[in-house]
Amino acid sequence: MDEANYDSDKKPMELWELEKFLDKAIEDKNRIINLSHRCLTIITGRLKSATLAQILLLNHNKLLMPPIELCSLPNLTELILDNNMLTMLPTGIGNLSKLRVLSASHNPLSALPDDLANLSSLQSLWLVNCQIITLPPSLGKLKQLRKLGLRKNQVSAIPKELCDLQHLQWLNLEDNLLKEMPSDISGWKKLVYINLNSNCFEEVPIVFQDVTTLVSLLLRGNSIKILPDDTIVALSFLTYLDIRENDISSRPAHWKGLNFILIGVEEDASFNKQP
Repeated sequence: MDEANYDSDKKPMELWELEKFLDKAIEDKNRIINLSHRCLTIITGRLKSATLAQILLLNHNKLLMPPIELCSLPNLTELILDNNMLTMLPTGIGNLSKLRVLSASHNPLSALPDDLANLSSLQSLWLVNCQIITLPPSLGKLKQLRKLGLRKNQVSAIPKELCDLQHLQWLNLEDNLLKEMPSDISGWKKLVYINLNSNCFEEVPIVFQDVTTLVSLLLRGNSIKILPDDTIVALSFLTYLDIRENDISSRPAHWKGLNFILIGVEEDASFNKQP
């Protein structure tokens, strides 16, 4: 794939420079349009003509208003909007029927549009540090979603509809305000990894016994005081259970052979942490 290049070390891109840049990208039929690190505050209508673009990088700019022009790019498969000043996602983003990757981390979004549910091909959604308080139930309609990153938000409840994501494999909800899981999470038929570190759980949710594909369950830095033997037995299919930095400081004598459970401040060099 060709990529239009621009020296990001130069002064902020002027509008005329942006239009010239887009004209060349369109003329060259570029599949990747890299407009990251340009100090852009707006996007011009010229972007609409880049209909062959598959990857659009707009990260690390100063965008205040959602660039609705990008919603006219029918072949877009990857959209990166990280590190801007967006308070909402573009109206019409659901029109991007081929989009597989959407990342809008580090924007003060606070809320998500129901329009996201129309992204029928979406496989990865990254919304880290977006001040999100509530997750819309409509996210449960993203049937192809594999990875969902919601670290460092203010989410206090998981809508039951989110448990309809049967292809979900990786879920990061670290550093939120969660106290409990939905009562039925059996719809997560392919979930392998879930990160619930730095939330408000007082116990290891036994409801995870219904997700037998789960390999890694992270609950570090919560308020867990006890891990009953019944819960250990119910979650015996796990290969990694991290409950460090909770109120369990010592390993019971009868936990012999349960080295997959990490407690206290034990360090583990063998586990490769996911981002």
